[in-house]
Amino acid sequence: MASVVVGALGDFPEGRAVAIEAAGRRLVLVRRGERVFAVEDRCSHRGFPLHDGRVGEDGIRCRTHGSCFDLTSGEVLRGPARRAIRTYPTAIVDGEVVVEIT
Repeated sequence: MASVVVGALGDFPEGRAVAIEAAGRRLVLVRRGERVFAVEDRCSHRGFPLHDGRVGEDGIRCRTHGSCFDLTSGEVLRGPARRAIRTYPTAIVDGEVVVEIT
């Protein structure tokens, strides 16, 4: 497991999806207050990116086919996707966002 600093908390606007690459993986980070969520940047339905999807109260929605995923667990909230997406633990350390890449 690797801890990767991906930027300052201020680099991530509230409620917006931000695409990053960390340790060779494409991730989407979403900030909600003082918490940041990290999920893989790939819808489990057909593999389209999630970073350009809509972030709502319940999760992130793929703009291509509308699948919605919970930011905390990666579980499918609405299909057509049937498989969860991968999530990554995050922490804020001295104002910087750290993602644990497994």
